[in-house]
Amino acid sequence: MTITASTPPPAAEAPQFDSALEKATVAHVENVYTKNVGHDDDALAVGEQKETLNALTIALSATAAVSGFCFGYDTGVISASLVSMGTDLGHALTSVEKEWISTATSVGALIGSLVAGWLTDRIGRKWVLAVGDVWFIVGAILICSGFSVAQVIVGRVVLGFGVGTAAAIAPVYIAELAPTKYRGMLVTVQAMFITGGQFIAYCIGIPLTGHHGWRIQFAIGIVPALAQGIMIHFLPESPRYDVLKGRVESAHKTLRKVYPKVSEDYLAIKLAALEEVVSACRESDLGQASTLQQWKIVFKEGRYRRPALLALGVGIFQQLCGFNSLMYYSATMFKEAGFDNPTATGLIVSGTNWFFSIVSMMTSDRVGRRRLLLITYPGMILGLALASVSFWKMTQSTGGRLIDGATYPLQWSNMMLGMMVIFIAFYATGSGNITWTVSEFFPLELRGLGASILAGGVWAANIVISSTFLTMMNAIGPTATFALYAGICVLGLIFIFCCYPEPAGLSLEELEEVFRSGFGVRKSKEIRQRHKQALQAQRE
Repeated sequence: MTITASTPPPAAEAPQFDSALEKATVAHVENVYTKNVGHDDDALAVGEQKETLNALTIALSATAAVSGFCFGYDTGVISASLVSMGTDLGHALTSVEKEWISTATSVGALIGSLVAGWLTDRIGRKWVLAVGDVWFIVGAILICSGFSVAQVIVGRVVLGFGVGTAAAIAPVYIAELAPTKYRGMLVTVQAMFITGGQFIAYCIGIPLTGHHGWRIQFAIGIVPALAQGIMIHFLPESPRYDVLKGRVESAHKTLRKVYPKVSEDYLAIKLAALEEVVSACRESDLGQASTLQQWKIVFKEGRYRRPALLALGVGIFQQLCGFNSLMYYSATMFKEAGFDNPTATGLIVSGTNWFFSIVSMMTSDRVGRRRLLLITYPGMILGLALASVSFWKMTQSTGGRLIDGATYPLQWSNMMLGMMVIFIAFYATGSGNITWTVSEFFPLELRGLGASILAGGVWAANIVISSTFLTMMNAIGPTATFALYAGICVLGLIFIFCCYPEPAGLSLEELEEVFRSGFGVRKSKEIRQRHKQALQAQRE
């Protein structure tokens, strides 16, 4: 249907706008009627809701998401390895040594994630993924060849550097290439690859549980990193990064490949909008600042500080709920709880996580990411609270502690496992996957640094969880440990309700506007409502 000036929209009171960017975005809808552009997808706000997926966009997202697979594989492989290492490193591992072997990757990932933002602004989004692959491969080789605890820890720090570098930037790369309507789903592909990597690591770990089997598991992890390193050479750069570097023609070619069915008029409007944002970026304080100066501006200016605080909060609560303690130590915990095959039991945990990651990917754009978080956090709280009760009933005969070799009532052991599954189902549908989309809230000139802030919060909290879980289980017991995690989730729910605006349906450029006054929960609703009105006017 072609709409011309002869079919004007119904007269309405002129809306009020808070910024020139928001006004310009909605004004594109009016151009359909006043300038005879000719197609109803020429308006940016309307056209973005009609963008479609193609095979290239899916392939780009999947290739970038291999970084998530490497991250997930390492998370899963360590659980089975801690059980099967035995005395391969010279002696049986103590609880503290297990914690530090697990935590070493998080330490490296924290360093890598903090470097990633600076690096991506200098060499580009896709090449940061390649750097991550190199470090991952080097780290895996060091681990496989290690014959002491210290050697393995060093190898896992190096491997973690690669994981942190690539996993921080992959969501940024995907988000900057994804159509607005499908951005949440495509960014969540990375999270699905994380959980898929965990699941496959558990599957491989079952037959390889035994003498030196853990070395083979780490060696297998080299394959996806090597494959991604090769495929990255064939990927285009993010069009937003190309425009930022003055490569407008290259950005146009990439946009044409990503949106093969849209008109040239609409493509020109989309590219012009990117150039407008980049121009404003270059003129801004952040656009002309060094990395150190950018950090200072982030702390000083509210419109930058608020998305940074949101990213930190979402990332920290994602980790402090205790999920990764299950990923790292589920086989250890299930062995102490009396399950005959703890690695196979851990497969239930990772399988649930993977399945509900797919559910999250399919629903995040339709339901909305804010709404999905508000729905799933109560389920996480319930699962953890009931798991705590199960542990209390299980361990009454052993003084409230899990003791390897003890016998526990089967009904309470099974209930504990069931509550873990419930917790993980809600976690994977909400916080576990949506957290990795939060970098979309940062403006273009801050997106690399913003990805570092998000990933830094995740890994810093991960260090706390992975280095304290076994100690807490021994000191205060599983009942109090999981009750503590449930209490942290209550705080996370309050934080999401107060501070997390709804990004679904908003372009990356529009998301820059929501933090100009407050955390933008109400502002995001207003922009989404304006989109609905624009679409309705276009149909009429």
